[in-house]
Amino acid sequence: MTKRFSRENQDLLYYNRRYNDAISNRRMGKINVINVKSNIGENPIDTTKQEDTVPTLRDILNDYLESTSVHGLQYFGKLSVEVGFFGKILWTCTILISFVCLSLMVMQFLTRYNENPTNTYIKTFDAPIFQAPFPAVTICPVMPIPLQKRLAILENIILPQNVSRDIAMYLLKYGHHITHPYVNREFKYVNELKALLDINKWSVTKFLETLIPCEDIFESCWWSGERIDCTKSIKTSYSSYGLCCSFNYLLENYVGSQKGHPQPKPLSSADFGLWSGLKLVINKDALVLSENMINSSRIINSYGIMVLIHHRMDFPGLNTNMYMLQANHELEIAVKPQLIHKPGGLQHRNKENELVPVCIRQNESPLEYFSIYRYSNCYANCRIKAMIQLCGCLPFIYDYVAEFYNITRCEIERLHCIQENAKQIGIVRDVQNENITCSCRTPCENMNYDGFPNSIALVQTSSPRNVSDQAAVIKVYMQSQIFQILVTLSAADETYLLASVGGIFSLFLGCRLLRGRVETQPQQTSDKNFVNYRRQVY
Repeated sequence: MTKRFSRENQDLLYYNRRYNDAISNRRMGKINVINVKSNIGENPIDTTKQEDTVPTLRDILNDYLESTSVHGLQYFGKLSVEVGFFGKILWTCTILISFVCLSLMVMQFLTRYNENPTNTYIKTFDAPIFQAPFPAVTICPVMPIPLQKRLAILENIILPQNVSRDIAMYLLKYGHHITHPYVNREFKYVNELKALLDINKWSVTKFLETLIPCEDIFESCWWSGERIDCTKSIKTSYSSYGLCCSFNYLLENYVGSQKGHPQPKPLSSADFGLWSGLKLVINKDALVLSENMINSSRIINSYGIMVLIHHRMDFPGLNTNMYMLQANHELEIAVKPQLIHKPGGLQHRNKENELVPVCIRQNESPLEYFSIYRYSNCYANCRIKAMIQLCGCLPFIYDYVAEFYNITRCEIERLHCIQENAKQIGIVRDVQNENITCSCRTPCENMNYDGFPNSIALVQTSSPRNVSDQAAVIKVYMQSQIFQILVTLSAADETYLLASVGGIFSLFLGCRLLRGRVETQPQQTSDKNFVNYRRQVY
């Protein structure tokens, strides 16, 4: 090994042999050796004898031009390579073009960063199905009331003087259609219906409960292969389609005073497939059709029963998936749940260039009339505000909201206002106009239920579980034993911005925003005469 390194400004120091050998084993600290002159066998030199030189601005500039990593700048310094006058002009144009391209790219990255885009990733494919809450199932009869039911009601009510028996039969037959808040046609005998309700001291809700009692719709109910009591498991509920009957629906229990209270443990299915989940056998008397009813065109939808599959905290409204069950058929709905997690605090820029939250936490509901925030509840909340603004009252489908918040109910005499403004009130997406503004975000923890229906005709067999003729069956079950969980994260955070800007600086200018520091640890050579040294590279 030579006694002097070839690197500039670095020399080797020797131990003084007169020192104790034990001192040579002592770990040395950080040593910076700068412009040290020494000879072998001599004492350490006195550096104070050297004259310090102060670099000029030109020296500093030349040093920067020679050491910078920006393309082309080094050719403007004092190099052994002469590029000439035209070479410097060429490099000047190249650098300016690179700076222009760099600025354009930086603006694009900053714009994307300010818009706060998000990406959704699949966290797991195989979450066990018992971790997914079972959906709520809402049954809404939309067919005319059967003759047998109308005759039974007619025998126990009082008829006004201006209402004949035939008119009363008509009102009982289409009463749930006449009072529908989103009806798209006009019915006659509305004044006679008001007189009938007044003389019997009925509200619209009480009248509809008399026409469509839930206990008359279901013949039997089954859960996970075991028979259950329909009257305890299925409750009367409200929806955008009128008075309905729901299984596993809990939203109406969380209004006002229940806001912020913990939710009960969700109902889940430990199994999957056709023989699991919920099975409802519809009473044959609820679906009996006469020839006149079949040839009639006065039905709002079609003959049968409407089935809604939704979250247990979702208002069954116009945004809910709907399926139709007809007489003497079995409707099988395979449900595929999907859970999407979004961290709170994410925001994005809307069309009005405003930062709005990507999602809303359920316990931070901004809704005025619903304590649980859900996507469907947000639009139902918008419809309530539109009804109050346009008509000053609420129809029977929001009776529990009107009762708690002391809002006027739209009885028969004021129901026509709701029906006349049905197009403005039936909000199913974000709107903004002179009268109504509605903007809804998804919840931060959103459980979606995709349904795959299959309708088949019932076949009569000798099985004891077979249903009678003209009846119908509803089966709702989990499609698979696993489900997906997705996570939505920000696609343009600070790390994204730093990496993107650093990358384009390197691409166009060849420079780095951050420069690394490489430090070698002390190494002891085999020759004891050499000093342990540390070299630093910047």
